[in-house]
Amino acid sequence: MKLSEGITINTKLLILQLVVIAVVWSGMAVFYTEMSSASQFIFHLVTSWMLFLIVMIIKGLLKERKQRRQ
Repeated sequence: MKLSEGITINTKLLILQLVVIAVVWSGMAVFYTEMSSASQFIFHLVTSWMLFLIVMIIKGLLKERKQRRQ
C-alpha cells in the first residue's frame, strides 16, 4: 500500500519504530555505566534491533527508488 508521498506504509512504520527505539536507546545510554550485566545485555539487544531497523529502512527506500525509476 502506497501513501501519497510514494513511501510505503511499511517503511513509515519502520521509521516510526526506529524513532521510538532511538529515544529508549538514548535514555539507556545515559545510564550505561550504572547498569548491571543483564541491563547491559538488554542495551546491546536494543542496539542490534536499532541497527537492523536502519538496514531495513535503507533497503526499503532503495527498493522503492528502483521501482520508481522503472
